[in-house]
Amino acid sequence: MAVALLPAGAAAQVKFGDFSTHLSGTIAPGYSADYSNMGPSDHSWVLAGTGNFTGSYYNPNFLTFAATYYLNQSRANSDFQSISNASGVDLTTSIFGGSHFPGAVNYSKTYNSEGNYAVPGLADYVTHGNSDTFAVNWSENLPKTPTFSAGYQMGTSNYSVYGTNDQGSNNFRSLNLHSGYQLDGFNLGAYYTTGDSNSQIPELLGSLSEAETHSTTDAVGFNVAHSLPLQGSASAGFNRSSWDTNFIGTTSSGTIDMINGSAAVHPTQKTLLTGTVTYSDNLTGQLLQSIVAAGGVVAGAANDQTSNSLDILGVATYSPSVNLQLSALGELRNQTYLGENYGVASAGGSVTYLRDLLDGTFNGSFSLTENLNDQNSNSSLGFSANGSYSKLVLGWHLNGSLNYAQNAETLLVTYMNSYYNYSGNARRAWGNFNLSMGAGGSRTALTQIAGTTSQSDSYNASMGYGRWITATGSYAHASGQAVATGAGLTPVPIPTPVLPASLISLYGGTSYSGGLSSSPIRRLSLAAAYARSNSDIASQGISSSNQTQQFNSLIQYQVRKLYYTSGYARLEQGFSTSGLQPQIVSSYYVGISRWFNFF
Repeated sequence: MAVALLPAGAAAQVKFGDFSTHLSGTIAPGYSADYSNMGPSDHSWVLAGTGNFTGSYYNPNFLTFAATYYLNQSRANSDFQSISNASGVDLTTSIFGGSHFPGAVNYSKTYNSEGNYAVPGLADYVTHGNSDTFAVNWSENLPKTPTFSAGYQMGTSNYSVYGTNDQGSNNFRSLNLHSGYQLDGFNLGAYYTTGDSNSQIPELLGSLSEAETHSTTDAVGFNVAHSLPLQGSASAGFNRSSWDTNFIGTTSSGTIDMINGSAAVHPTQKTLLTGTVTYSDNLTGQLLQSIVAAGGVVAGAANDQTSNSLDILGVATYSPSVNLQLSALGELRNQTYLGENYGVASAGGSVTYLRDLLDGTFNGSFSLTENLNDQNSNSSLGFSANGSYSKLVLGWHLNGSLNYAQNAETLLVTYMNSYYNYSGNARRAWGNFNLSMGAGGSRTALTQIAGTTSQSDSYNASMGYGRWITATGSYAHASGQAVATGAGLTPVPIPTPVLPASLISLYGGTSYSGGLSSSPIRRLSLAAAYARSNSDIASQGISSSNQTQQFNSLIQYQVRKLYYTSGYARLEQGFSTSGLQPQIVSSYYVGISRWFNFF
């Protein structure tokens, strides 16, 4: 109490020789109690708070530095106390910021912080653990010489999942080098990137229990661009990338060479002609590499046969008016994979329209494409439609959008994709009273393959009356296919001939949440929030039924620069495959805090 009542420092900044510094923050002593049905309970007097230390040396363009720390506080949700008493620090410094050789170094460390194991479209599973990241960047920007930049990043995290005895981990390293130069009207560029990562997947995903994965990736490339007559430009590039993964002793590796070129000209002010050519010598590898980039595993995937792809596309666009655009396209795609040759010739057109309509604003487009398969002479008709509209009706602000496509192209010519997504919301205020509601959803599926559907729908609403009360609520439902990674489930709508079914996890479930907040009198804040999620995951014939519940509450009252705070948090989380009862963790906190401008 004596520390909290100290007066704020009068000086806004302190100089030590050529150093100029500033320190501010909060000090928050208080009482904390933690309870759990799967571990020891404790209570103690704790010291919490935050701090910001910034400054520079000699000149801000020469050297600047900043340090931000937090002690026994949540970073995942700053409105409520941390259920795990998280602490951490972020350090940043930059040097030679006003020169041709700027550089920067960043470091962050967290202890016992709350985290998430992601589930697409649903509330994530709650984890807790430690992590740290480090990054250094430097660049050279001398005039009339090639530019150069380099960056190195690394990080580690170790976590456990509430409701299980499972441990998960992630660590990564990456190096990025880039250079650019202008020579006789040509813009030249080159780059090199390399990185590796390791993950341990928690046991909650059934038969993938405690699976360890290792991946390395490399890429090198260059590009060139030059202007053309008729207000045009042309560019070309080459890229070579490779990957190497290891999943439970099974490896997958490959190299991809890609060449691309494009050109565009404006014969008239309203006309644009563009053409692109893309070639890949490893089509299957492109699919597998996208999974590796997301943190997934590809061991056992089909990559032992020659595959390649050639795509030639031409588009002509005409804009008769500011709000109308017409386009025509022609495309040839030829691919070889799984020992077969495939080719598709496509032709189509599109129209895009924007205008004021019925005292609102409408924006829409429609495209139609016919695809002819040269292997069996079958043709298919693909189309897409996109539209959005916003309008003010009787004081209501309304807007909505809808996107729909049938037989849309995917990377593989033999597979078409169908999808839709929609969103809409409405809001209105009557003096101090306000009301809003919204909905959104999406669905995607490969047309030729049953059971590849992924979909999600969500709804939300809120209402309030001035500072007296605000209430919010939401509901979500999602299901689909995913690949398990160390950070969660990643949706992957890739055909099973390329990605084996044994590596695919099925997921589905619902989640909902609600919250109340109020400030009935000046300087008094009350808040409470509740969220619940029920989901199922199936992998390699093993299913897990999972549930997560969270409740948080906060009471805070301000007297001058003092804040009296009381909070309660409760988490209940369980997984049927763990063989354990759901874990319950509760935390109660009461204390005071005060902001200081130390110097």
